[in-house]
Amino acid sequence: MSHRGPLLTLLSGAVVAAVLLTLSSQANHESTSTAAPAANTSQPSAPPSAIPSSADPAPSAGGSSKPPVATRKAVFAGRVVGGRATVAISVKNGKAVAYFCDGKKTEAWMTGPAAGGDLDLEGAPGGTLTGTYGRTKAAGTVTAGGQQWKFDAPLVTSPSGVYRGTARVQGARVVAGWIVLPDGSQVGVASVDGQPEPAPPIDLNSKTATVDGGRVPVAEAEPAA
Repeated sequence: MSHRGPLLTLLSGAVVAAVLLTLSSQANHESTSTAAPAANTSQPSAPPSAIPSSADPAPSAGGSSKPPVATRKAVFAGRVVGGRATVAISVKNGKAVAYFCDGKKTEAWMTGPAAGGDLDLEGAPGGTLTGTYGRTKAAGTVTAGGQQWKFDAPLVTSPSGVYRGTARVQGARVVAGWIVLPDGSQVGVASVDGQPEPAPPIDLNSKTATVDGGRVPVAEAEPAA
């Protein structure tokens, strides 16, 4: 009997130790099994750089950064340097029409390209105009009636500008041109069956002029489309 007590105590201790070992092992296994999914979900499915480039707005091809082509008309008008004759230029869509007249009998209509700020215009009889234009003025040289003048014409707004009118008056063909300057003065020449004469003033309200007793409709001159 004296040896059975210590033996039972040892056996009881072994059983308790075995039970604790088993419980500890199960706890470690469950902890490992539970932590594994958390480790997987922490990884991103794809890096930000993997977003398709098509998700970003595609840049427009070519000239998206370039200003649009100007379609608005610009008109310049003034007197030639050192003279009373006048010149006016209407620019639109890379083309220009110009008119020179002295208010007596010398006149010339000229047309041509006006791209990139350059003017290179021609007309009959022997009229030419070369120069440049910008946001505030046009400058250059005009030739008409065998003479040449320098000009420096400012940008103008309506009703200033260049006008043209044609009609049949008492059987005669009338072709007239006018330049209206910023100060309101008008300079023009009317050709009646080919004979030039000073043009009467335009009625800017009705856009008409009376030439040799006949009414002539008048419109602003613009480059041909």
